[in-house]
Amino acid sequence: MRVVTLLSDFGLGDGYVAQMKGTILGLCPNAVITDISHDVERHNIPMGSFILETSAPYFPEDTIHVAVVDPGVGSARKAIVIECNAGLFIGPDNGLMARASEKLGLKSVYEIREKQFQRNPVSPTFHGRDVFAHVAGLIASGRRPEEVGPRVSKLETLDLSSPKLIGDKLVCQVLHVDVFGNVITNVEENMIGKLPKKFGEGFEIRSGARKLQARYARSYHEIEKGSLAVLLGSQGFLEIAIREGSARDRLKVKPLEKLELRF
Repeated sequence: MRVVTLLSDFGLGDGYVAQMKGTILGLCPNAVITDISHDVERHNIPMGSFILETSAPYFPEDTIHVAVVDPGVGSARKAIVIECNAGLFIGPDNGLMARASEKLGLKSVYEIREKQFQRNPVSPTFHGRDVFAHVAGLIASGRRPEEVGPRVSKLETLDLSSPKLIGDKLVCQVLHVDVFGNVITNVEENMIGKLPKKFGEGFEIRSGARKLQARYARSYHEIEKGSLAVLLGSQGFLEIAIREGSARDRLKVKPLEKLELRF
């Protein structure tokens, strides 16, 4: 049995997710299908990327991950299969799966071109069902990723720069804002250890023209209600949080926006 995960911005109010699952099960009745999320904000590729990147590593190594946040459906963007050391990704080549594939050890990328790997007919507005789910069902039943079409040499990525520590300034970007309003940056745990700060000491956070004061904390319980803090979050990234409040609302930021943290 192959595990197949689904992530999308479809929500559950319509039959779109059910149609994808039905397509997969029609081709591989013993597939084990599980949902990562269908509550990705509509067309929000960075949000989908973050949820996929932080969830995929917890699944078995031969899992097939189908990800569909696809505002460019029907355009010239490629439909691809990404083969990794510890999993497989199927979806649009728009940056959605790039970071997750790096986490699982990217090996090869293939463009889905072979007609046998597409339903007939293919809706120009629903590749999630007619292309991506169809490919997932066939691969789950035993077909090989390289059968879908030619190898792709370059994978589309998000517009993200590596965080930089310059003197007393950390320059980073917003990677994600979670349901609690915590602002998660692209500063990973290995870089956090290099910061010249001790717990309880202060940060100045600069977002555009805004300058806000925060404290470096270990966990939310160390933060006074309504106060701003910087801490290592459970997903392995530096995050900005307000206890029982929303850092997003205080900072007024969105995914991929640049931030400066000054010590």
